[in-house]
Amino acid sequence: MHTHEDCQITAQRNTIALAHGNVSFLEWSSDGPAVLLCHGITSSAATLWRLGADLAADGWRVIAVDLPGHGQSDLSPAHDIDTIAGIVGDLIQVIGLTDLALVGHSWGGATTLALLTGTHPVRTQIRCAILLDPLLRQEAAVAPGWLPQFAVGVGQPPAETLPRLRELNPDWHPCDHYWKAQALAECRYEQVAGLFLMPEDWTLIPRLAQVHVLVLFLLADPAYTIIPPALEAELRAVAPSEQVQIQVIPGTTHNMLRGPGYRPTYQAIRQFLG
Repeated sequence: MHTHEDCQITAQRNTIALAHGNVSFLEWSSDGPAVLLCHGITSSAATLWRLGADLAADGWRVIAVDLPGHGQSDLSPAHDIDTIAGIVGDLIQVIGLTDLALVGHSWGGATTLALLTGTHPVRTQIRCAILLDPLLRQEAAVAPGWLPQFAVGVGQPPAETLPRLRELNPDWHPCDHYWKAQALAECRYEQVAGLFLMPEDWTLIPRLAQVHVLVLFLLADPAYTIIPPALEAELRAVAPSEQVQIQVIPGTTHNMLRGPGYRPTYQAIRQFLG
């Protein structure tokens, strides 16, 4: 049974007011090059405690963002991926980050790819990106069916969600259980529903042709990835091979940064970042 004392995060918390509202983030400071981390839906900057601390220990300046409607950040004005990416871009601009590496998981991976291939001026500051089992497309007819599953525990106190998290994920680190429970408590249902109830289909696959920096896709084990074989084939067909690397990490679930998959996933991230 881990308590807050056992799962302390050494990062500094900062909150910045942007045009739409506040964005909060954790920063593990160092003189090294900057890496910005974007979590998945119903998680938070704090759920990236392990990746943040490990990268910082390896000499990086790490910024983990609470994406809109998550952690201590305000809701976004709209739910399309470009709006979320624009908020992250604004944050990067206000902090003044340059020569930046991006790492995004799932919804955060979609956000990262949208920022990389969109029109926000900070895209010229992005040096490389790593997408961890990213959300690449969504079908309006199918997505609402996913909402009940993802809404479980949202807005509920940790005392109610921890037992289920421990039961479903016995191989997670105890601090993964702890911080995911905190993230669920802080998460706003409207933000989660906003993603899954988008009124039209969207896909980021065609945008891969516009990628001009090195990008690493780390895909979860085929049994658990959210990228089905047909979509992976499409991804490989469209992605410029000189820019985009695609690597499957066997033995990982979609939550690649939790459980036994963390170590090989971190090694791949570390190797790519150099």
